[in-house]
Amino acid sequence: MAETPRQVVVVPRFEDTKSADFRYVFATGVFGGLDPNGGRLLFYLDRLEPVTTNEPPTPGAQKLAKVVRELQIEVHVSPAQFKSIAAWMASHLKTFEDTFGEIAVEPKKVQPKATSSKIVT
Repeated sequence: MAETPRQVVVVPRFEDTKSADFRYVFATGVFGGLDPNGGRLLFYLDRLEPVTTNEPPTPGAQKLAKVVRELQIEVHVSPAQFKSIAAWMASHLKTFEDTFGEIAVEPKKVQPKATSSKIVT
């Protein structure tokens, strides 16, 4: 029998560069999802804002006025890339936990029912 000729695959050289609008982002959470058109990840940062008063701040005496959830960046990817990112993250998580131990995940917090929009200090 005659041999089938082999295909030669040439892998191009990749060069990393940063976009002009590249920036570092710190996130306290992410939400989003996956549908047939693609995956979407919205990273956010929660900031605590204290109640403002005319009194000088006393250490430990300030009260929380609100939590501001600031959306930092929205990332869109294909379903295949979404799955690839999930596998990549799971692999890094396994390596980390094998080395340092299990990472404790905070339990879901239940939002209290709003009884009044007035802030009590």
